[in-house]
Amino acid sequence: MRIRFLGLATASLIAAGCGTTTLQATGGQATSSGHGTAAPTAAASAAPSASAAAGSAAASTPAAGAAGTTTAGAACRGAQAAPVAAGSLTGLEFVSADQGWAVGQDAILATTDGGAHWAAQLSGKLNLTSVDFISGRDGWAVGTTSLLATTDGGAHWTALPEPCPVIRSVHFVSPSAGFAVAGGEDTGGDNPAMPVSGGVVLTTSDGGRSWHTLASPADAQSVCFSDPLHGWLGAAGLLYRTTDGGADWTALTSMSGQAGSGGVLASMSVECASDASAWAMRVGPGAAMSQDPHVGFHADQAGATPIFAEQYFQTPGGKPVAESPGSDAGPFSAIDAANAVFIDWCSACGAGTAPWDMATNSGSTLTKKGNVGSITQPQAASFLSTEVGWVAGSESVFPTSAAGTPKSQERIVATTDGGRTWHIQYAGPWTS
Repeated sequence: MRIRFLGLATASLIAAGCGTTTLQATGGQATSSGHGTAAPTAAASAAPSASAAAGSAAASTPAAGAAGTTTAGAACRGAQAAPVAAGSLTGLEFVSADQGWAVGQDAILATTDGGAHWAAQLSGKLNLTSVDFISGRDGWAVGTTSLLATTDGGAHWTALPEPCPVIRSVHFVSPSAGFAVAGGEDTGGDNPAMPVSGGVVLTTSDGGRSWHTLASPADAQSVCFSDPLHGWLGAAGLLYRTTDGGADWTALTSMSGQAGSGGVLASMSVECASDASAWAMRVGPGAAMSQDPHVGFHADQAGATPIFAEQYFQTPGGKPVAESPGSDAGPFSAIDAANAVFIDWCSACGAGTAPWDMATNSGSTLTKKGNVGSITQPQAASFLSTEVGWVAGSESVFPTSAAGTPKSQERIVATTDGGRTWHIQYAGPWTS
């Protein structure tokens, strides 16, 4: 199914504050593993404030599902997304074997030695949900009510103007060109970075200082582009592809069965890979018997192929024979056009386990890899190859007696041998 839109709206969305603020890196030290002392924190010297965003732009014409273009704040639909759980790490990205970042409720953490040491670049009630870096210098961090950017690897972070509807996730293809999903509602979903319904697609040509509506199918949930022309969109539980910058979107997955009881939609998350390909995950709608209906996909210019499915549920249009890594959907990481990692969660397995699969040969081969070590609930993953990767999540411990109290700890674990061994690289404080 091909959908033709009128293209890019020409007027900018109104941005709250109409300017940028440079945030000083904190002096707060992040906890490191016991293998050495923590690396020094990013330079704490203040930088001059960035120049104001270009003007107080007029509102654009919303695309399908747009939630309005008023100033961000309490009246802005989607501005009050569910807060991130205290201490949790929700976003993780490595751009090389040495350099990576993790973001979450109260910190931006960075490493320059492959995760042996982590330092806090910024701390406070940040409520960050995702992070996107295109190099060792240029990156963006997205929160429930904020958008931050850096051009020096995180030594300084700048708070960018926030449009209305507020941005939920971003994906940049260059320091200036990027795309975002904004607004929407979380009804029936558990991912603060991805609305289930009502989301819209935005685009920027100035690094995120101003945004324009990009016409797209309704209920946008996630978006990524391999280059300014070739992109992928998850919307209303469906996977779409564009080859002309969003003027046309082609649906690659079935329309049937996407809404559950009460009209709650399935969700579709997508990650771009090389050669204009992508990997995707459809989750829901609904859940039952400690099972989370989810299907993994590999997609390229020939179409989308389901590669595994949670077997408890019927899948519209039939389902692949291969079983999902676990009962509950978790994070996944696109390595390249041929390889990806899918990490699930077993919520009914004691304190929890994190079973994972390695998808190779464009998803035609799935290899069970056991459980991610020292993590009971995975939240984010970043793999550079089939051997080298990192997973952020929590480790929960149940009391051995009725008088005890359950406790959990946020962690980042790493493997350099394809999951045969895992090492704890970061461990936050235990909380109960």
